[in-house]
Amino acid sequence: MLRLIIHILSNAIGIWAAARLVHGIHFLGSWKWLIVAGAVLGFINFFIKPVLKIISLPLIWLTLGLFTIVINIMMLVLVSKIVPHLVIDTWTASFWAVIVISFINFIISSLIKEENA
Repeated sequence: MLRLIIHILSNAIGIWAAARLVHGIHFLGSWKWLIVAGAVLGFINFFIKPVLKIISLPLIWLTLGLFTIVINIMMLVLVSKIVPHLVIDTWTASFWAVIVISFINFIISSLIKEENA
């Protein structure tokens, strides 16, 4: 449960950082909507992204994994369609936002000590 909360907060921090750093990404809501956006992104990444990755596996192999960036962009655009307070102006802005969010998620997940199962 703690891991889920950390993941949602990590997504929320990533969206907030992308809105601050990337021109063309706007977050117009309060911190509560930011948590909702982080939860929606986590939900989409958990349920929809694996299905898209399986469907697009030949493209992922052909592009040596770079097509996963396109999948991540599509997931972020889907979040912006669901959460009205997240506004994405261009595909270029969504590309850079995905880079920022992925970097923030990587940093936070590397700082959190993994439990040995």
